[in-house]
Amino acid sequence: MGTQVNTPPADNYAAFILRLEAAASNLGKRAKAVDKAVSSVSLLLEKYQVALLGWERRRARVSEELDRYSGEPQTYATLAELHDTAVKMVSTRRTQALRIAEKLRRLQAQREAVGQSLRELEASRAKLTSARRLSRDRENLNRVIYQLAGPRSGPTTRDQGLRNDLREARQAVILAEALMEVKGT
Repeated sequence: MGTQVNTPPADNYAAFILRLEAAASNLGKRAKAVDKAVSSVSLLLEKYQVALLGWERRRARVSEELDRYSGEPQTYATLAELHDTAVKMVSTRRTQALRIAEKLRRLQAQREAVGQSLRELEASRAKLTSARRLSRDRENLNRVIYQLAGPRSGPTTRDQGLRNDLREARQAVILAEALMEVKGT
C-alpha cells in the first residue's frame, strides 16, 4: 500500500478576506472624498446663509426707510428700487442656500451609507477571520486526535480510557461544529 499524503485543505477564507479588505480600502477612499465634500459644502452653505442674512437685514432697513421717508419723489423711487433689489436678492440667496442645503443632506446620507458599509465589511471580516481560526483549530484537533488514536486498520490502542476519551473528544468536536453551523459562524 502507498503512504497517504496528508495535505491541508485549501484556505478558502483567505480569498474572501482579501476581497473584503479590498472593498473596505476602496470604500475608505470614497469615505475620505465624501468627508472632504461635506466639509466644503458645509462651508459654502454657511457663507450663503450669512449672505442671506445680510440681504434680509438690508431689505428690512430699506423697508423702514421707505415707511418713514417723506422727502423728494426721486429719492423715494431710488429707495423703492433698492428695496426691490433687496427682495430679489433675499429670494435668490434663499433659493441658493436651500439648494446647497439639499446637496449637503445628500452628501451626509452618502457618508452615512459608506460608513454603514464599512462597519458591515469590518464585521464580516472579523467573522471570517474568526471562522478561519476555528476551522484551523478543528483541523489541528482532528489531526491530533487521529495521531493519538492511530489508524483504524492498524494496531489498536490497549488503553481503553484513552479510546473513550478520544471518542468523547470526537463527539464534542462534531457537536461544536454542528452548533457553529446552526449559529451561522
